[in-house]
Amino acid sequence: MKLENRVKPSATRFCCVSGLTVILFFVGTGLLFSYFFIDFNNFGDTEYSSISFTAKYSLDEMRSFAYKNSLSKNYKPSLYLKWNLSFNRIFEDSENRFDINSNDVIVFLHIQKTAGTSFEKFLVKYLNISRPCVCNVGKKRCTCLRPNSRKESWLFSRYSTGWACGLHADYTELSASGCVDRVLDKKEGKHQKRRYFYTSFLREPITRFISEYRHVERGATWLASRHVCNGKPPTPEQLPMCFDPEVGWDGVLMEEFLSCPYNLAFNRQTRMLADLTLINCYDTSTMNSTMRDKIMLESAKNNLRNLAFFGIKEKMEESQLIFEKTFQMT
Repeated sequence: MKLENRVKPSATRFCCVSGLTVILFFVGTGLLFSYFFIDFNNFGDTEYSSISFTAKYSLDEMRSFAYKNSLSKNYKPSLYLKWNLSFNRIFEDSENRFDINSNDVIVFLHIQKTAGTSFEKFLVKYLNISRPCVCNVGKKRCTCLRPNSRKESWLFSRYSTGWACGLHADYTELSASGCVDRVLDKKEGKHQKRRYFYTSFLREPITRFISEYRHVERGATWLASRHVCNGKPPTPEQLPMCFDPEVGWDGVLMEEFLSCPYNLAFNRQTRMLADLTLINCYDTSTMNSTMRDKIMLESAKNNLRNLAFFGIKEKMEESQLIFEKTFQMT
């Protein structure tokens, strides 16, 4: 990696950091449930959550906001064969190592406020590969083609393919829906079996939550996010909005941010990593909140174990080194 003044950690440090990341994630997830737990079984006209703040808007108002922003596209689910390689499988068998000359694709799942933007820039600008990504001045996207191909991409990310599966697409949208396959098939003009190496970045949950609040306070809304699950976005009844999309949410107070039970900042990392089809997507009427939360957490943990790589924002330097070693791009 072409970064100045970088000090490489020792071999011992390298071996320990992957275990440390798992510990940090589980501890952080527990903290997030403890401090920001939302009881989705209590949606009603008067009580919205277990947090002791009064919601600024009524349930009917929040549903009306969602109607204003609802998507009319008719998404159709498709089933594709997905060959996903986990970190453990990569090191158990050399045949499972990433091969940029083959049909292997690195997919980056970008969770908000986890240093994903910095890492995605690192992916397209600083890797030691035979055919570096081509990034033109003034363009947000780079072209990341295999060494001997004119069409095939080895990287599926914001700065290579763009938000092709939706703004900040989650695991459900990227993998469970088959979106990555569809996008690459269309781009390359053919359908083929590919091996996918899913990657992501995580962050200490409370710090991440506060960072998201600050981002929203400055005007961010992610209104273009689709939240597609089982082939369609949630209805306004299933996912009301915390603010009027015609007005925005900039300048929001922390109390107001906390008071909305439909705020997707709550437990975002777990939800982004989980397969939401297992809990009937955003329909909370068919399963009690305790069961939904347990299934979602177990799904996220399982998917985390099956990632080819995940980094930790607080361990950025070490995370980048592990990535380079894992994918042999040093």
